[in-house]
Amino acid sequence: MASGFHKILIVEDDEVNLLIAEHILEKAGYEVNSVTNGELAIEAIEKDDYDLILMDIEMPLMDGLEAANKIRSTPRGRNIRIIALTAHTLPEKLAEIEAADIDDYMIKPFDVEKFESLIVQLSQQQTR
Repeated sequence: MASGFHKILIVEDDEVNLLIAEHILEKAGYEVNSVTNGELAIEAIEKDDYDLILMDIEMPLMDGLEAANKIRSTPRGRNIRIIALTAHTLPEKLAEIEAADIDDYMIKPFDVEKFESLIVQLSQQQTR
């Protein structure tokens, strides 16, 4: 493993995107857990420590932006890096993501090299 992240939570309701992200991260040596919506993400960070959350923006029950805001309001969530995962490329949607308390975003479908590069780049930075 080339970076400082050890445990990553993937919050993604699309099975194909989830499998791709898990495969990339596990192959790189990360410990990966996954959930399918924002409510489950909040429960997951209450139970375990994560270095990074990959957060889908559009999910059932609670979307990724709302979940990220709720996670940031918890003691454990203040220092977790969060990357938004989105299929949207419209400037207004990307501006909404950039305005949220999220560290970066990745456009789906994943470009494996960009995905890996972003993970390494964020993990080499100090805590928030």
